[in-house]
Amino acid sequence: MHDVSEVLLTSITEEQFATWKKQERTHVIFYRDRYWEELRKGFYQPIHLLARLSADRAKRPTPWCWGYRAALCEDDAAAANGSVAVHLLSNVQDYDIQTLFRKRRTHLRKCLKLVKIVRLTGPYILQKQGYEVLRSALKRTKHVSPPPKKDYLDGLTTYTTNEHRLVLVGIIDDRLGGYVDGHAIDGTAYINNVYIATEALPTSIGTGLIFEFVQACRRSGAIHEVVYGQHSREDPALCQFKEAMGFPVKHIPAKVMITPIIKEYLRRYRPHPYYRLTGRG
Repeated sequence: MHDVSEVLLTSITEEQFATWKKQERTHVIFYRDRYWEELRKGFYQPIHLLARLSADRAKRPTPWCWGYRAALCEDDAAAANGSVAVHLLSNVQDYDIQTLFRKRRTHLRKCLKLVKIVRLTGPYILQKQGYEVLRSALKRTKHVSPPPKKDYLDGLTTYTTNEHRLVLVGIIDDRLGGYVDGHAIDGTAYINNVYIATEALPTSIGTGLIFEFVQACRRSGAIHEVVYGQHSREDPALCQFKEAMGFPVKHIPAKVMITPIIKEYLRRYRPHPYYRLTGRG
């Protein structure tokens, strides 16, 4: 493990990230000089979600899909028919404790007294304590069901040794309290997963992990924005936390296509997923 004050997140190229995704068995295709991933069966988006494509590249990447979306560059924003709604921090180089709201600064100071945050460089602590933290977090959030423990443990070697993935863990009295992971592509960092054990919440560990992740981005000198997930409007408490950490909701103009039958089904029966795919509704 490495002292968090020395950690920085290195930004990689889209091609490097495509290789990484393929190694993790994600379906990736190459179309008009960009890499696209199959987000859901038959639905595609650029692997670099906020790549901001030109309108002539933001087109159906394969005829064998029922939908796609792609963020558009500023010059082609008028061609948008939707948006990518994300929690986005844009002032990375200015981000420090003074940029947080007063209450959040208090939480951060509390965390830094109670929690030791370090960069993970090997699987040991997650092998011993990670699955329990994951289960605790998912039981509380009900976001998805936890995977079988064997699957979790089998994936830890590649998870913790990928040099392009930054994993920060919070240790409380020699116990794992939570962890966060993310990566950066062409100057944009993405916070991917945050798992906090329920019993660790009173330490404000979530505040500390996100703050230190951004500091690692800041130290790189090459990252200009950080994405903290899409806007989950059905979870106001989570949205409020992200905004208090300096990640307001931003709607990035996008080109979106969904076949009419599926579009109407999603709009009527799955409004929140529909909103995340289109920025509409």
